[in-house]
Amino acid sequence: MRKRSFTTLDEAKEWKNTTIAAMKKKEFVDDRDGEILLGDYIVDEWWPKRTDAVNTKHPMRSKVFNHIVDTALGRTQMYVIGDDHLLERKRELKARGLADTTIEVIWNHLSSVFKSAVGKRIAKNPCRAAEKSVRPASGGETKARAWAKEEAAAIRAEMPARYRIIADLGMRAGQRQAEAFGFSPDDINRDRMILHLRRQLLWENSTRPYFKLPKGNKERDIPLSPGLLKLLDEYAEEFPAVTVTLPWQGPGNNNKPTATVQLLTTSALGNRLNRSTFNNGTMKPALAAAGLIASREEGKTWGWEASREMMHHRWRHTYASVQLGAGEDVISVSHWMGHASPDITLKIYAHFMPDRGLRGRTAVDAWLETDVRPRPATADLWAVDPLGFLESAALGIPEDRVQEPVEVYVQGSCYAGGPWTVGLVLDAGGPVLGEIRTAPSEDADRALASALARVKEYGVLEGLAVKRAENLNDQVADALRSVQAFGRFLLVPREGVT
Repeated sequence: MRKRSFTTLDEAKEWKNTTIAAMKKKEFVDDRDGEILLGDYIVDEWWPKRTDAVNTKHPMRSKVFNHIVDTALGRTQMYVIGDDHLLERKRELKARGLADTTIEVIWNHLSSVFKSAVGKRIAKNPCRAAEKSVRPASGGETKARAWAKEEAAAIRAEMPARYRIIADLGMRAGQRQAEAFGFSPDDINRDRMILHLRRQLLWENSTRPYFKLPKGNKERDIPLSPGLLKLLDEYAEEFPAVTVTLPWQGPGNNNKPTATVQLLTTSALGNRLNRSTFNNGTMKPALAAAGLIASREEGKTWGWEASREMMHHRWRHTYASVQLGAGEDVISVSHWMGHASPDITLKIYAHFMPDRGLRGRTAVDAWLETDVRPRPATADLWAVDPLGFLESAALGIPEDRVQEPVEVYVQGSCYAGGPWTVGLVLDAGGPVLGEIRTAPSEDADRALASALARVKEYGVLEGLAVKRAENLNDQVADALRSVQAFGRFLLVPREGVT
């Protein structure tokens, strides 16, 4: 502890008692360390140690330096900052017309600054200790909203033909806007009917485009519907892909500094799509033309009605609402959406699950009462005639999984009465272990029976037997029964097979 001098003995004793109490609470910090100006601390100590991603770093820097460093608060010593200073800064931001959500973001950045200084420059984080009245009003929690079918169709129709596929990738595959901007025709897997999400296209400081892994630094696979595949093929014929080479930031890309990609969508001049330009030049005019926001004044290039909640993310919300409304499980939807965990999916989209609680509401009645009508039985797959195979990919269940009974999930889809593509997976959202393409049919039960026939053939070769074949087509929404199939098989080692 550094030496101190006091004017009177009483003053020294008071400081000693206060210091001892603070040390017992492990809250002692020499207040002389907190004499540094808040702005100087940010510039010299806090900001240089940040390691944020480029797309996060620039907007954060703008808010921190413009609204904290270069202000009266930034020219205040850290150890004296309290409720009065914070309240005054909140009033100033409000007077400048900043939205509550923006003020809340600035507050969170400020709290992060103070948190990093606790124990070194200051004893407590004044943002954490602030009275409730001092803290900025929260933007509140609003439920994610999906487009109605008529709204989605109207917006898409008003978008230029070149850019409608961006809406399609959001609404039919749940892609984020930057993922759709960075999507390539090479990412389409026709054999497995899957889209591989390998990158996103972002902009550094709105001027320098670059590629990086999708959010969370992880690639993912998304089921490809026949309808979306048709749209992608039609789009590729009208608007050929453009090959571009851009810097690659962050992990991935085999540690190469650049990546050359055939971009599905570019501007009319072959340039990479920019979020701001796209939103103001394509999305907002389409919203206005569809009557969902007010048109801007004639001759102005700015001044659109606030429409943040109606931007690209609502296409994703629509995708999630349709998937969950059709009974798709949350784990799969979470994987397809690229969420860090199913908890996030549930938090955002639980209200899109219309039957949640309905099954439980009648479960006890069904158990206790004999006169409650049972659910209609699904077809016995052992008794259903399978469809003929047009193609089949080799099945390959990992060897370590077949030493004991193993369940495999069967998922199938078809387009407008065409051939069924039916694949097997071990886990929701996991890799396809093998698949078949059947003769055309609208009968989902026959599609599952075809998969059962193929698995039985596989079992003969691998020493496995199908002990149980569940038909789960009753869990598919009525409107999708003719284009989706869902089942579950239990495979066990054959007795006597070594």
